[in-house]
Amino acid sequence: MLNEERIRLMTKMAAYETGEGRKDVSISHYFRGDYISFQLWKSAIYATAGFLIYVAMTILYDLETFLEEFYRMDLVAYFKDLLTKYAAVTGIYLVFSYFVYLYKYNKCKTHLKRYVRALNQLYNMYGVKARRK
Repeated sequence: MLNEERIRLMTKMAAYETGEGRKDVSISHYFRGDYISFQLWKSAIYATAGFLIYVAMTILYDLETFLEEFYRMDLVAYFKDLLTKYAAVTGIYLVFSYFVYLYKYNKCKTHLKRYVRALNQLYNMYGVKARRK
């Protein structure tokens, strides 16, 4: 005889395993600090690439004026200003990224705890003693 509650639970678990569960399992292999630091390194690389593209587009937009003023400008002050803007943009982006990836990691752990609870409930339905709670 079919147990409808067991079928419902197994269907929910299978949907989680094939969808969001794959990402959650790959994230759960990391310690929290390792996962967040890896994501912050990636974010720093993306922020650097984005800032370089922005600077290149700004220069190329008005290249003639930039080249005329290039020899008259104070290069140290120009690059200092550029470095300050880069530090500000990257810093804000990294702080934002930190909170986003911390949230994702905590959400992943919550989902996996819920999955383990459902797995233990399924074990109990079959009469098998649950392994961990």
